[in-house]
Amino acid sequence: MYAIRPARPADLPAVVALVVRLQADPTHHVGYHGVTEAQVAEELTGFAPDWASGAVLAVDGDDQPCGVLSVDADPVVGRGWLHGPFVDVPAEHPAARQCWHNAADELLEHAMAVPRLARVDDLELYGHRLNRRLGDFAARHGFTNRGTSRVFTLTGAALRSVLVSAVDDADTARPLGADPAIRRRVIDLHERCFPNRTATGAQLIDGTRGHTVVVATGATGLLGYAAGFVQQDELYLDYVAVDPEMRAAGTGRALVRALLRKLAADHGVRPQAAAVISLGNDASERMFTALGFDLHLELVGYRLTR
Repeated sequence: MYAIRPARPADLPAVVALVVRLQADPTHHVGYHGVTEAQVAEELTGFAPDWASGAVLAVDGDDQPCGVLSVDADPVVGRGWLHGPFVDVPAEHPAARQCWHNAADELLEHAMAVPRLARVDDLELYGHRLNRRLGDFAARHGFTNRGTSRVFTLTGAALRSVLVSAVDDADTARPLGADPAIRRRVIDLHERCFPNRTATGAQLIDGTRGHTVVVATGATGLLGYAAGFVQQDELYLDYVAVDPEMRAAGTGRALVRALLRKLAADHGVRPQAAAVISLGNDASERMFTALGFDLHLELVGYRLTR
């Protein structure tokens, strides 16, 4: 039904429009992408070294994109992320599901040959829990279901309250700073708390992946840290970790508040803050709920180790 070819830089506007249209439908939604044109364009253009050299398209007879699979990868972590596959098949097509899977399979075959995956043996897919085609696609290609994550968001008055409320004198959270001992302890805590991490501790503190880091310290040294970054319309909380001896003492909430304030001060206020929490992490859900976050959607992760 479609031909497969490498993406070209000039394809970007049409691809952004395609992704935005399909992202609006939970049965096509992929968790790595936002939902607006600005968000999707920012995400794709942020791929290194560029978007087009890591993307393949399914095109119709007029060479117009009707499907896309974009690849991002980090050789340091040794992991790649498959953004898609997105395939637009007319709803009235008599074999719509089979056409989707045929195009998706061909996109994956071509995407696996892109140079940026040459040294990557760990691949991830991520989609809305209602994206059944993605789940079937993942299972057929040997990906394992790694469980459900829940996206929590903070907006409106609740976000403003966090950003403008007075800082408690007892609040120990502050920007990371240059202290080598604290930086080493952040790396150590990160590696211990997040064995399935998408960024190393060194990448966090060096800002290699664009993270801002705040820490909480006490008489014993590091109590915890939070790391995040800014997207087009969002303050994103990527990691929050508290030393096991200091949990349930309010340190996590202080870190989240400090990180949101730091991100907003450095990059400007955004209409939304967001965090992704693994299903079953009740302590984190309670912490974010106490700060005013609400459940936004649920996503399922899939993993393939080659």
